[in-house]
Amino acid sequence: MSTTTKTDANSTERAHKKKGAPGGTQIPKQDYGTTPGEKSEAERYFDRIGTGAYYAVSRPDNPRVDRQLRRLIAEANNNGDCIINDGSGYFRPGIEDEAVAEEYFAKERHRAREILRKIRSMEETFDRRYQTYE
Repeated sequence: MSTTTKTDANSTERAHKKKGAPGGTQIPKQDYGTTPGEKSEAERYFDRIGTGAYYAVSRPDNPRVDRQLRRLIAEANNNGDCIINDGSGYFRPGIEDEAVAEEYFAKERHRAREILRKIRSMEETFDRRYQTYE
């Protein structure tokens, strides 16, 4: 069972019970089940990300730490950073990594186009299925 709490005048936030937590401890939604220790661990991974593929940082084994790290990277990339993963780990591409970076950007553009194509197809199907005849 989840509860809704008022966080400010314009938004509500769901709190979720953490599995196995004593007394059904409530965790705010933005934590996504990540403990403070896991957040700190993700931040330590993030701080180790250097420039150049040689300094690539591998993904954490803990899935919650990994998810938090990916959130930190996404936030950084949306705010002027450039962190990529070429399969060897996360790094900021240097000039010597230009080809790797261009390949990464091409893959991301392709993925974005495929997602948009899927959404268009789904919308067309939905519209045909629920079209009203007058």
